[in-house]
Amino acid sequence: MSIGNANAQLEMSDIGMGFRKVSQIVNFSDLVDSGATGSITLNKSIPAGSFVIGSKVTVKNGFIGDVSAVLKLGNAGDDNAYSQAGTHNVFAAARNLVKSAIITADVGVIPNASDTDILAVVTVDADFTACTAGKMLIEVFYLSTNVELTDGPVNEVMLG
Repeated sequence: MSIGNANAQLEMSDIGMGFRKVSQIVNFSDLVDSGATGSITLNKSIPAGSFVIGSKVTVKNGFIGDVSAVLKLGNAGDDNAYSQAGTHNVFAAARNLVKSAIITADVGVIPNASDTDILAVVTVDADFTACTAGKMLIEVFYLSTNVELTDGPVNEVMLG
């Protein structure tokens, strides 16, 4: 039984939830420069009815060229919803930069009402054009309530 099949079985079972992630390798040149920030919308979205757990970032090459670089992960409505209302430090190479998703006091983990794109925003101290390097693996984890077909998520081995 493959991992994807195991998740599909969990989603179709009495449990009704599988563990999934959206993952993508992002190079500094993939980000759209907007002054002090560079941003990208990841290729895959989180399906409607999913509960986002949080994010993990593995920085292969730090986003150097300025004096600092931090990453927010979220969506169009809340740019740091998946990075604990904070940021991941992506200035230097690092592993296991983990943050939980925002959990509200009155509701807990909130499900996505519709398919949701993931927005990644790197902020540097002054000007993103000063950034001369940077490569990271972004992973956003969620509980899926719908059976999903998957083409195999990107992992750290592929980061090189």
